[in-house]
Amino acid sequence: MIDAGLLDPLAQGTRARELTSDAAFVSAMVETEVALTGALVDAGLAPEWMREVCAGLADAGSAGLDLEKLAEESRGGGNPVIPLLRHLSAVAEQLRDGASDYLHVGATSQDILDTAAMLTARAVCEEVLAQLRQVGAALAALAQTHRATPMAGRTLGQHASPTTFGFVVAGWLDGVTGAITALDRTNHMLPLQYGGSVGTLDALEQWTSARGGTAPSIAAAFAARLGLRLPPISWHTTRAPVLAMASALAGAMAAIGVIAIDVGVLARTEIAELAEGRSGTGSGEGGSSAMPHKNNPVAAVLISAAARRSPHLLGSLYASALSEDQRPMGAWHAEWLPLRDLERTAVASASAAAALVSHLVVDEKRMSANLELTGGRIESERIATVLAASMGRRAAFARVEEASGQPDDSALAALLPSHGRGYVGAGSGDYALAAIDRVVEAFRAVDPARAARSARSAPS
Repeated sequence: MIDAGLLDPLAQGTRARELTSDAAFVSAMVETEVALTGALVDAGLAPEWMREVCAGLADAGSAGLDLEKLAEESRGGGNPVIPLLRHLSAVAEQLRDGASDYLHVGATSQDILDTAAMLTARAVCEEVLAQLRQVGAALAALAQTHRATPMAGRTLGQHASPTTFGFVVAGWLDGVTGAITALDRTNHMLPLQYGGSVGTLDALEQWTSARGGTAPSIAAAFAARLGLRLPPISWHTTRAPVLAMASALAGAMAAIGVIAIDVGVLARTEIAELAEGRSGTGSGEGGSSAMPHKNNPVAAVLISAAARRSPHLLGSLYASALSEDQRPMGAWHAEWLPLRDLERTAVASASAAAALVSHLVVDEKRMSANLELTGGRIESERIATVLAASMGRRAAFARVEEASGQPDDSALAALLPSHGRGYVGAGSGDYALAAIDRVVEAFRAVDPARAARSARSAPS
């Protein structure tokens, strides 16, 4: 039975399933085992001919492996490392007699699986970061283009005061920039897991001391081969690395979820200030099975749905962090599926968000027209502020509140007959414009592609 993702349309056309598949995880476990053995060879603690065996394992370790059979065999030991190690040992022995003696030295199943999880997480984080930077680049351009485009600012679902679409977009961009910063920092801190049965690396120390080596040097070389951080101690029951990475992914999904929800609201028929453009993600984009006229904001719907799922997945991971003993009974195992689901959803969401904001359709005329819906009441705060200079703040507020409650607009208009409507400059004051510029510059500081372009264009 193949899971084609019928109930996960957001992931279609993205790398979400590829990066988090069983095949990808097996490949990461093989890479981990090979790196450990390679560290032994580099230290002179395994024969030089093991380099060829390692190369053979890297090439053929997961090739032709029956994943369904591996999954069935995982049931016996409770994790896939045990049957995978049997497979790798058999392949190693085919390549050279005695080669399997140098596999999995000093390690336990959790070391291999946790390290493979960090390798998978790194690939996921890099893809999410790439997509978030595309989101940020599109938002930066939108913020500058619409820095003076007036629209209704809304609070608690109602018109509040005028703002600009550029300022709204800058708020979105600030969230994305923060998500990029947090995820990039976490990605560079992903650690190796290597502690042996109870985290002390006793077995490795005995093995290396008998051969003139040291356990710390092997652990350091192991981490270096994989490009992972060497932690000061094993983290079998201290799940901070998993929680930090998962929290950063959930934070990224929250940032793009806010964008999606705003787009969905502003795309409502009665508002119609935004619309999803055609992104080429599939036939019948935005269509309905019953209503031919519909142009649903499908990307916004799916992204917001994913963002609403992420807190529950993150909550499962925090619950799983409550561990007993030196290696837990069930808590560690409970991480696997929610972590993969969160990673998969983050990749899909970030990819969809990049397409969404890159093809966003902005209706400036509709934004302007919607400002008129309250007959000038949207300017009540500005009017009260102007009147306060002559009559005091409380009196001005009361006058404007009374005028706003009248059935027609004349009472409010009479309070400022010489000022007229102030929509054109609304939200375009010094603070708002400077804030947009600050947010755009902050994003550019975390966008290496733009930094590289700037370096190439700089005079020599």
